Amino acid sequence: MSALGREAVQPVANTTAGKRRRWLGYLFIAPALTLHLCIVGIPALVTFGLSTFQWDGLKPPEFVGLGNFIEIVTKDEVFFKAFTNNLRWLAVFLTLPVFIGLVTAVMVSTLGKSQFLYRTIYFLPYIFSSAVVARMFNYLYHPFYGVNLILKQLGVPELAQSWLGNPNLTLFAVLNASQWHFWGFDFMVFLAALQQIDRNLYEAASLDGASRWQSFAFVTVPLLRPTIVFILLMTTLWSFNAFDYVYIMTQGGPAHASELLATWIYSSAVGSRMAGYASALAVTLTLISSGVIIGYIYLRRRGMEA
Repeated sequence: MSALGREAVQPVANTTAGKRRRWLGYLFIAPALTLHLCIVGIPALVTFGLSTFQWDGLKPPEFVGLGNFIEIVTKDEVFFKAFTNNLRWLAVFLTLPVFIGLVTAVMVSTLGKSQFLYRTIYFLPYIFSSAVVARMFNYLYHPFYGVNLILKQLGVPELAQSWLGNPNLTLFAVLNASQWHFWGFDFMVFLAALQQIDRNLYEAASLDGASRWQSFAFVTVPLLRPTIVFILLMTTLWSFNAFDYVYIMTQGGPAHASELLATWIYSSAVGSRMAGYASALAVTLTLISSGVIIGYIYLRRRGMEA
């Protein structure tokens, strides 16, 4: 834009018409903003305030200050078990679904007309609701049929397990159901990003003598770095807020072996009627998630491309 054009545009923003346009924009977003404040903002503030009280939902709240947070750190063994399980959940989701999604997306991106079929097949599990997938895997993990029945028919009954009843297996059994449902999302995101890469870059790398592996390592991965960082960030946030699969399949059992922070918050609020303590747990989870976001912003400011 020329200097004359800028001079002609800038005064318009300060006129009455320009101010009306700005307020008109705010007016359009006002309904959604009001709804967000009512559903998210106000309950969040109430939760922060309630975290300083001891309240069972019936009797008058009793102010305890930071007492709930002190109890979380010093007395609540289930909290640390749930936090450890969340870290295990995160470790699996940062590796297996991301790796499978990336490798599968790279292979499918090289296909021709059959690409649409594979995209549909691989993304299909993700369109099912979590409740449906959780119930389906509950049947698969049933002690007397499903996986155990197949193992017995194959002649290896010793491999049959109480998949959801064994404290050493239950978390990973639930993880298996969740990642089977989720990895199609990573696949589609990576596939969409791969389709934005200029094919001429691969041709240039091939002319320079690069192998397919070298093209992947030095062309594909660097250009996918923003997508990879985005998926890792969102996966981290979602992992700390995981709830549905554990609640439907095990409800945190047996003996809190599959307990997560979100399910422990629900159990404390609804099962034990400790609304104040559950609010303190929710605030703690919010602080953990906020730490992840702050770390991401810090890395971006330090020069990480994302």
